[in-house]
Amino acid sequence: MISLPASFLEVVRQLNGEAGLRWAASLPQQVAHLCEQWGLQVTDPAIHGAMSLVVPVQREQQPCVLKLSWLRQWHEQEVAALRAWNGRGAVLLLDDNPECSATLLERLDAGRTLMTLSVAHALEVAAQLIARLTVPAPAAVGSLDQWAEQFASDATRARWQATGQPCSVDVLSKVQHLAADLGPSSGRQLVHRDLWYGNVLAGHREPWLAIDPMVVAGAPEFGLAQLLWTRLDDIEAAGGVAWALQRLCAVAELDPALARAWTLVRCVDYWLWGLEVGLTLDPARCRRIVEVLQD
Repeated sequence: MISLPASFLEVVRQLNGEAGLRWAASLPQQVAHLCEQWGLQVTDPAIHGAMSLVVPVQREQQPCVLKLSWLRQWHEQEVAALRAWNGRGAVLLLDDNPECSATLLERLDAGRTLMTLSVAHALEVAAQLIARLTVPAPAAVGSLDQWAEQFASDATRARWQATGQPCSVDVLSKVQHLAADLGPSSGRQLVHRDLWYGNVLAGHREPWLAIDPMVVAGAPEFGLAQLLWTRLDDIEAAGGVAWALQRLCAVAELDPALARAWTLVRCVDYWLWGLEVGLTLDPARCRRIVEVLQD
């Protein structure tokens, strides 16, 4: 049986409480079952993200990773996205077990992410990947129009009030109106909305490959904001938020005005979410981005 990292159990407890811990307790047995089913041998200790456990394994002579996800809905949409990309710019899906919310994936170099590159170079690589990953979205992927409708509703104003009204009511009203206006015309392109520097790993088939797709069907301009807030200090030192957004749009051939609008919406949404779950650094970063882009 595999051992679960203590840091994984702590993250699961913080985010998902007792239900998450019960899920985590079931994972060693699930890994053993999947290893038997797929003919896998565990080769290294498990690693993890916030919502998944990743176990390095080998099938015959092929290095792979076994990933088990907490939410079945996210797993289903991740599988749909990986199948749509079929290894073009993204990690290759080798097998899938929907009952366990488990995937078998090609193994990449987890020690080399876009965090190892200068921010200018990393932005260029990320933009190139965004262009390649922009393909028609599978029917199983939820729409940006639905997301935008929810964001424009009274529920977001309630979140804003519950978190201490962190931005002005004018800013909140502006981004809610932007979401309501842009959502219906956002299309159905496949958007990896968690494509940040740590979710791009060095590969063997291709130099860089995206992992952990959290996807929505809509405008690709919706998928840029996390590339700003995750390395904001580096971006401000290199040229500023507007410079980084322009660079992403130029390389990925995106609409700068649309990118600016969706980035404002995303940053306010993440700002509120970050405060809701107790983050400190990211809400402050989102505030700085909003201050630049709302002018």
